[in-house]
Amino acid sequence: MASIVKRGKTYSVVYYEGEGKNKHQVWESGLSYSAAKNRKAQLEYEFAQNVHVDQNELTVQQFLQEFISKYGEKRWVASTYDGNVGLLENYVYPYLGDQKLRSVRTKTVDDFYHYLLYTAEPVSHMGRPKRERITTSMIHDIHKVLRCAFNQAVKWEYIAKNPFLNATLPEHKEKKRPALTPEQLHRVLEFTNRPDIYDYYVIHCAIHLAFACSMRGGEVGGAQWERYDMENQILFVDRVIDRVDKKLAEKLTKMEVMFRFPNLYPGTRTAIVLKQPKTEGSIRNVYTPDTVTRKLQKLKELQDRLKMELGDDGYMDYGLIICQANGRPIMTEHLNKRFKEVLVAMNDPEIDPEDMVFHSIRHTSAGLKLRLSNGDLKAVQGDGGWNTPDMVTKRYAHILDEDRRALAEEMEEKFYQANTNEKPTAPVGKPTAVPDSDTLAAMLAGNPELLAKVLMSIQSANTR
Repeated sequence: MASIVKRGKTYSVVYYEGEGKNKHQVWESGLSYSAAKNRKAQLEYEFAQNVHVDQNELTVQQFLQEFISKYGEKRWVASTYDGNVGLLENYVYPYLGDQKLRSVRTKTVDDFYHYLLYTAEPVSHMGRPKRERITTSMIHDIHKVLRCAFNQAVKWEYIAKNPFLNATLPEHKEKKRPALTPEQLHRVLEFTNRPDIYDYYVIHCAIHLAFACSMRGGEVGGAQWERYDMENQILFVDRVIDRVDKKLAEKLTKMEVMFRFPNLYPGTRTAIVLKQPKTEGSIRNVYTPDTVTRKLQKLKELQDRLKMELGDDGYMDYGLIICQANGRPIMTEHLNKRFKEVLVAMNDPEIDPEDMVFHSIRHTSAGLKLRLSNGDLKAVQGDGGWNTPDMVTKRYAHILDEDRRALAEEMEEKFYQANTNEKPTAPVGKPTAVPDSDTLAAMLAGNPELLAKVLMSIQSANTR
């Protein structure tokens, strides 16, 4: 229960918080009598409904560090952990870190995002060009981790409500990465189809896996021969290759490391590992087309020949399908680098290497599979290991211009011309093409409705 105590010309509301040894008296002073009565009624209601939040002196930084140790280390994989901790240390602690956790309001959050957008300087990274301003994409990433953290603060009863839920975020439009068209991808595959040069042929097979099986770069680099049933043409995707901090590999309970590659250089902070995919939905079987199976058989022959030539000392056999000429793994960033080098060497005027990355192949794969499957989202989703069909439609399914033209032509044929007696005219500048007898027969065989109309027209002409 709470009580009102008069102190001079003002009033205080006095109540107890905590339990056992932690039980202590709290004074809320400097109130008018009416304000004290309202506060007393509010406190008694909170105690009765068991929704009262004890006051605490935690700072934002102290809480977030506790959140990382008790939540992040159990829920996050290595890449998520590194990214979130980096965002907090670089952008949140310097601005909000010393503020009391219970003092953060929605206005505080809006002021913070305004500061990040217009005033704060981005942290520079070695090897990357320095930006002038923090991007809206990064602010959205910061908001995502803070919203999650403050939701946990509500569950832990540190605060009564989450101030990030109603915050105003700067507008952000996700930039869609351009994808190769199927024709462009064919030219890339033709250029890299060089079994006499291992470095070209291994990237050739990596592209086939990324395209035919909708595999991510880490999945391609982590694929192993023992997980591939060549007879039935089934590849089991249950591991990815990644570079992780050695300490995190032991700290993060969600990250299951299946194999750790030996370090070439002692004393390094990171290690290359094969680990479980980020989500359960990424674990799947993928089926390789006949052409891809033949390509992988040829790659296996090349690797067996390299083993014989280099011997056990020169060839480090880890059973990787996509690997260097000495058997060592190829990381995602190396696949991307080699892919760009191939595009530069091709010098194709229709392909800009700056716009393309190895992951672009996955975009091409999703778009083509949607077209070939007549929009079967569940089949495409299962093939690529996406969590939801929305990921396919919103992010990966690039609509090609030729499909849009074909759709317009089909609307003309099936809707406009099917509901009018007017004779269609050729577009300006284009002569009307008269199909030959074979083409006409094929058109009629594939369209029963059109065949019926032609027969009725002939019968009508004969009766006149």
